[in-house]
Amino acid sequence: MKVNKKIIILLSTFFFVLTVCTAIYADNTFEQAAKAVSDIQAKDQQQTAENFKRLYDAVPPPKMMDSQERRQLVKRLERFNVATKISYIYLIDRGQIMAFFTVKGKVSSVNSMLTCTNQLVYDGYGTSYGRTGVHVVDSPDLDGSYGSNGDAIFFFTDKDVYIEWNGKYLLCDQYIKLDQPPVLVLEAGKEGE
Repeated sequence: MKVNKKIIILLSTFFFVLTVCTAIYADNTFEQAAKAVSDIQAKDQQQTAENFKRLYDAVPPPKMMDSQERRQLVKRLERFNVATKISYIYLIDRGQIMAFFTVKGKVSSVNSMLTCTNQLVYDGYGTSYGRTGVHVVDSPDLDGSYGSNGDAIFFFTDKDVYIEWNGKYLLCDQYIKLDQPPVLVLEAGKEGE
């Protein structure tokens, strides 16, 4: 519901500004139109800030002494950040279980990096992006290549087989009995059959 109200307010503001700009532009005074838009934006920002302060004062956020969310994050990290951890993954495509594997370690993103993804480079031309003589560029990966690795996860099975998957999955650290057999079955040790 909030999104709909925001869209209506945005569209109303846009059409109001468009009307003001059209009327002022008809008088051939672009500077006046720009100032009118700037004034409207300033008033809108001031009204938003005042409204937020009033609501914040009336209903301040609670002072939390504990955070279940942080405890959950810590527990998840401690549970899965163990090299010998055994868990079970079910790879899913269109509601069908495609494969099931026993995972040793953790499931990771192919976009996890061991190095920083950006670096500051001296450009030799003085000020750039608010920094004197430097700008931000993408860093190469450790293998010297650039770009994204796609959107996928990877893991190693308990038999040290590398698996990469770019679909939905269910991960559990306790075995779940399947009611349907997986479509794909890996027979470790057999090649090219």
